[in-house]
Amino acid sequence: MRVDVAIIGAGPAGSACAIALRRRMPSLSVALIEASHFDTPRAGETLSPAARPLLEHLGVFDTFRAAGHAEVHGTTASWGDASPHDNDYIFHARGPGWHLDRARFDAMLAEHSATLGATLLLGSAVSEANRSDDGWLIDLANGRTIAARFLADATGNAAIVRRFCGARNVVVDHLVSFGRFFDDDTNADPRTIVEAFADGWWYTAALPGKRRFVACMTDSNVARRLHLRDAECWTRLLETMPITGGIARHASGPIVARACGSQRLESAAGSDWIAAGDAASRFDPLSSQGITKALRSGVFASYAIGDQLTTGDNSGLRRYDRFIHSEFIHYLRTRKEVYRGEQRWPQNQFWSERCSVESVHSQSTIAT
Repeated sequence: MRVDVAIIGAGPAGSACAIALRRRMPSLSVALIEASHFDTPRAGETLSPAARPLLEHLGVFDTFRAAGHAEVHGTTASWGDASPHDNDYIFHARGPGWHLDRARFDAMLAEHSATLGATLLLGSAVSEANRSDDGWLIDLANGRTIAARFLADATGNAAIVRRFCGARNVVVDHLVSFGRFFDDDTNADPRTIVEAFADGWWYTAALPGKRRFVACMTDSNVARRLHLRDAECWTRLLETMPITGGIARHASGPIVARACGSQRLESAAGSDWIAAGDAASRFDPLSSQGITKALRSGVFASYAIGDQLTTGDNSGLRRYDRFIHSEFIHYLRTRKEVYRGEQRWPQNQFWSERCSVESVHSQSTIAT
């Protein structure tokens, strides 16, 4: 198969890029390549009200709203002191947020790209990607090869451009999540709950279908000390949390570990490739910006790709790279102020590093 643009990864960023390309420049052929069949739980369960204009721009908001994702009207946080504080979306001009069934949400976006003419390839893991005389040759694990003029990386944490393009990763911290999805018919608080503790913070969110997710967030070295991969140790720590421990006391099932530290690519675009979503930059889940950021970067990436392929103008790629960098710097400033709001454990490594960091540092190795 030969296409103009191959987008690897059909999460929010990849699908947004495919949709925007097909809506804005339908002359460009697009392949959206996804390793899964959207058949396993996916992290990133809360969508902020700020995502609504992006969904409207992509022409999917009405479909999204009809899908039955649960509205959420605010968050509750025990942050800075032991008392819970509410942040209500009722005062947000764009209305409520939503607790998502992420697999269903991602599938909806990917399927919409197909209705616009993108070729959607599910169950198609990428095993190799190499430059050719006129672009890229992308080998899939199922034996197929895709030839493309341009490669868009929307693979999230995998960030395949680090392997195929030698892109350098700039790492700020090593935050990890150890969480559980479980059935919950207790009608517990539907709001997103965030609760700080000495070595990090917990959060829990209700999901559609009487499901719930609860996770402990800390640094990878602290997680090893706390033995968070061990179900008994994880549960004992949860039981010490006054708010989260009560709401999620029935948590069970396998523990899902996920890297979610702050990082970005040193360069988010080249002459024949671009990275979007978490492949370009990853924000702390505390920001509640992950999915919104992914949608936005996917749309912006499509503009840069379109200009490059239709007019040969690469200034859009340079603007996109500058945008990813400036967005990340702004995020780091906000992140620092949010973490400074919690001063109960100033000597603990987790909190002291987040309150004092002044700059990012470069990862010492380049993945190839």
